[in-house]
Amino acid sequence: MLEVLFDLWANREALRGILSKHPFFAPFIFVLVQALQVIIAPLPGEVTGFIAGFVFGAFKGFLLSTLGIFLGSFVAFSISKFFKEKFLKAYEAHPFYQKTNKVLKKWGSIGIFLLYLFPGFPKDLLNYFLGLTPIKLRAFLILSTLGRLPATLALCLQGDAVFSGDPKRIFITAGAFLIAFFFFLLLRKKIDFC
Repeated sequence: MLEVLFDLWANREALRGILSKHPFFAPFIFVLVQALQVIIAPLPGEVTGFIAGFVFGAFKGFLLSTLGIFLGSFVAFSISKFFKEKFLKAYEAHPFYQKTNKVLKKWGSIGIFLLYLFPGFPKDLLNYFLGLTPIKLRAFLILSTLGRLPATLALCLQGDAVFSGDPKRIFITAGAFLIAFFFFLLLRKKIDFC
């Protein structure tokens, strides 16, 4: 496994070169993988966001990653809405659903936006549980997409910074992310969402 990572690191310029020869296929595959990691909630989205920046660069990686997250969130929410009665019976007593519903009732759309904004919060699972609430698809897509933008951008910037190999850029990006993460942890405790 480490050998593969070292080979990837050593040939990172060649990797971007290969991908640039497939301007439609490579981005399409990545968007599909990113959407699937949202739909299949246990897969870690942080990894794919980082890879987007590493492979496609910060800006293009951010756009592709956001598109994949948007599509995956749409599918997950729609599945949950379609099977709402069946899922609601099964998960009505689930603590995560009860907390999500409590946040929606107490804080409304601002609360949902903040849940998506908090780093480390299980956003993919949140997509499904919000499908069981009265929230409309349009509002859901706006809140989930906007709430995920900062973390998606941070991950793509980190991936691009690591690709560049510039230690200064890596430390600045990682430092900014850690400061933002600390700020959100403080805010989360103060607001008491969970």
